[in-house]
Amino acid sequence: MHAFEPRFYRRSSALRQRGATYLLALFILGMTIAAFGVFGVGQVVWEREEVQRIADLTAKVAASQIDDAATGFQAARDYASKNGLKAGSDQITVNCVVKGTNTTLSAGNCQQSVLVAVTRTVPAAFLTNKPVKAIAEATVTPFISGIVSTNLLTLNTQGSALSPLFSALGTRLNLNAVGFQQLLTSDAQIDLLQLGTQLNLFQAGDSLNLDTLLNANVTAAKVLKAALNVAGNGAPNVTIPNGGELNNVTFQMSKILTGPSTAVAGDLTGATVRLGDLAFASTLGAATGIPAGVIQVNIGNLLRISVLSPPQMFVAKKSAQSGAVLASAKAEQISVSTSINNLMDLSATSGGGRVDIKGIECRLPQSDSATFADLYSTPITASLSIPTVANVNTSLTSTSASNVEFAGYPDPVLSNSYSFEAQKGVNSLGSTLSANVLGLNLPILLINNPLKAALNVVGSTLDTALDVIGLDLNRVTVQINGMDCFSTAVLTR
Repeated sequence: MHAFEPRFYRRSSALRQRGATYLLALFILGMTIAAFGVFGVGQVVWEREEVQRIADLTAKVAASQIDDAATGFQAARDYASKNGLKAGSDQITVNCVVKGTNTTLSAGNCQQSVLVAVTRTVPAAFLTNKPVKAIAEATVTPFISGIVSTNLLTLNTQGSALSPLFSALGTRLNLNAVGFQQLLTSDAQIDLLQLGTQLNLFQAGDSLNLDTLLNANVTAAKVLKAALNVAGNGAPNVTIPNGGELNNVTFQMSKILTGPSTAVAGDLTGATVRLGDLAFASTLGAATGIPAGVIQVNIGNLLRISVLSPPQMFVAKKSAQSGAVLASAKAEQISVSTSINNLMDLSATSGGGRVDIKGIECRLPQSDSATFADLYSTPITASLSIPTVANVNTSLTSTSASNVEFAGYPDPVLSNSYSFEAQKGVNSLGSTLSANVLGLNLPILLINNPLKAALNVVGSTLDTALDVIGLDLNRVTVQINGMDCFSTAVLTR
């Protein structure tokens, strides 16, 4: 029946088959083109994400070593090469900028922000190429924290036992020797925001307002208990006693901690201090309320000791303003008096001085980082009283040193002393006292051998007394116990 189909029917069927083939070919071609298009778009999207990742990483590394602007941030470029930057095909620029703008700064004026641009040419649809570009800005605001003191600080944080002064002070403050030593040597870092929260100055979600913290009235016991809570499992096993000067002597936190005004520094969230520094400063803060002469150390001559002012911890944040004082802190001042051979009374006021933190340099490796400071000694006074004969006063004037570098944090933890003793030392002070008394009372001294003998030991007695309790005249010890150059680098664009 079908052997003799009409010719027009066979031709129509062939046309339909060819049409279907054409449609199928067109469909396959369309799907192929679409696939190429999807592949091209997907490739562009993936490559854009990749170059953005490289730009972000490079910006954070470059900002972390902002002081390497003079090298063109070569270390950051090397880091980019190790993390996906394609040599020869990718282009990268790293520039210091004014934060939030495209205004480029010279290497010598590089402040806190770095802008990175990465460009990559990638295959797009229909065998074409398309440039993909990503930019990232990172800003760094390094923190340092530390404490300024006399060598009394070093004596008690690195020694194997408490000094005579701190043994006597610990007894008076009802702190046992073991617990006191554990407090002073603890390297636990105490976050200042968390400390303020424990002191009920801030609530969850607040930022650190340093002005609020510094204006708080506290006791040493309150500070130490709050700090131990913040330290948690990293805290030494120490019981803070109730009662006594630790709980009864009230002072402002600014007496033991200084830093830049919040209005100047902005948000200081992330700043920390060392627990040992906090214990050192706050216990001496409590000791300022102990009546004169109650703290005593027997070294042959009975020393009566008064803490006039505690040492200060400091928090500093890098500033874009060259030469600005980032933080200023003072060393403790202590008065020492004694009787020499029951014939004369000697008293002296000693303390290190003040430090102005002027600069923070952050470099990789971090052990190359440094702090620059101006240091000042405080005037030192001494007096010698000979009953019914004479009262003699003498003093050493203050001296200063500028742009002193404290380099090498954290390998080891940065601790350095700057001594002004070369020109103004204890022997000079003792000799001046002796010379003054001899000049005034030579006839009396010639006939009074015991008095003359006593006078000969004035200098050595003063030297020994201060040395035993851990003081050197006109010595400033600066200890940097926290330096965060790198985790503070954050993406700002």
